[in-house]
Amino acid sequence: MADERELVATLTAALAPVPVHWGLAPFESSGTVPSLPIVVVQRLNYSTVGYEDMCSEAAYVGDAALVVDMWALGYEGARSLAADVRAAMVDVDGWRLQGEADLYEPTFRAWRIQGQWLAAGVAPL
Repeated sequence: MADERELVATLTAALAPVPVHWGLAPFESSGTVPSLPIVVVQRLNYSTVGYEDMCSEAAYVGDAALVVDMWALGYEGARSLAADVRAAMVDVDGWRLQGEADLYEPTFRAWRIQGQWLAAGVAPL
């Protein structure tokens, strides 16, 4: 089962030269919009519900949900980048696409395709 770091490393290698960031750093540290295209990966949720057993000393496991945002200036570019991400994620063990949303961000005048990915029964990172 690939953890989040391995997932980001796989995307970074597969999508080069498009930058891939783990977290929103390019948006947090700049007063201007980062150069596009760009891919940003962040954890949406980690839940141990369904795995907890108060009688067990076993290590925590849970379901991890990630959001992968694929940003581009034009809609076709964003959809193409989303297809590239899906193709790269085939090689990432344990992660499955749960859904995608196509969003126009008027503040940045750019398209963002947001994919939600789930891995079940993984250790927290």
